[in-house]
Amino acid sequence: MERCNACPRKCNADRSKEIGYCKESGLKVARVSLHKWEEPPISGDKGSGAIFFSGCNLRCVYCQNYDISRGKGKLINPSALADIFKRIEDAGAHNINLVTPSHFVDELSKAFDIYIPQIPVVYNCGGYESVASLEKLKGAIDIYLADFKYFDSALSLAYSNCNDYFDVCCQAVKKMRRLQPDDIFEDSLMKKGLIIRHLVLPGHVEDSKRVLSWIAENLSPTTYLSIMSQYVPYGKAFEFENLSRKLLPLEYKIAVSHAEKLGFTNAFTQDLQSASKEYIPDFDESPIEF
Repeated sequence: MERCNACPRKCNADRSKEIGYCKESGLKVARVSLHKWEEPPISGDKGSGAIFFSGCNLRCVYCQNYDISRGKGKLINPSALADIFKRIEDAGAHNINLVTPSHFVDELSKAFDIYIPQIPVVYNCGGYESVASLEKLKGAIDIYLADFKYFDSALSLAYSNCNDYFDVCCQAVKKMRRLQPDDIFEDSLMKKGLIIRHLVLPGHVEDSKRVLSWIAENLSPTTYLSIMSQYVPYGKAFEFENLSRKLLPLEYKIAVSHAEKLGFTNAFTQDLQSASKEYIPDFDESPIEF
């Protein structure tokens, strides 16, 4: 492998000999399963074929997939990944859901050269994406499911160790919209398009309002938006005063009300009961479910 600059960290690691900022060297998968806890047009009734990749270019202090974002998983190669695509199709999944794939763009490209999936492919990411890497996978990705975590650079620095998150994410979601300009559905399932996720963090509802305002002004109020209330303190979250508790009902209500005022017409919301560890996949089970 050439020195890796697949993500905005541009750590330039020789991942044949060392790990990058993402904590990975080779292609590693933590879990493959039918996942029913995504947005309705992604999960449908049968589930999304989720491939949870190990490592992460953000490693947020509150990450609910904390163990795998720090490296837990099984090493595979692009040929084995292409075989996983086929197994997901055979299992009847609605789509192939690439969860946290940003640091494996080169390996994904090789897997797609081996096999082109016959069901939609979802790029499920944290929003901290390289425009060049998104372009490299052009034509292979049908649906972008992207986080938009922060507006304030002080928050992104404190919680995700990057002060350029907002600028990078803005360019990334604009690129995603250009790559998939239309939201196409069939039988209530998204086949092509873009969904932007925003997790409302406790104590930071004003930042949420600024994120939502940017999306409305720079993309469109018709953008498919997922406003999430599922925050649960996890990982190193207890080291931060605001993050050591769950979201208050009033905080979530303020964020949703702001989206309504902005005129969003395609917004998914959550019941506060979704803020539970029972919805976090068990990464101690067999890495490949089928």
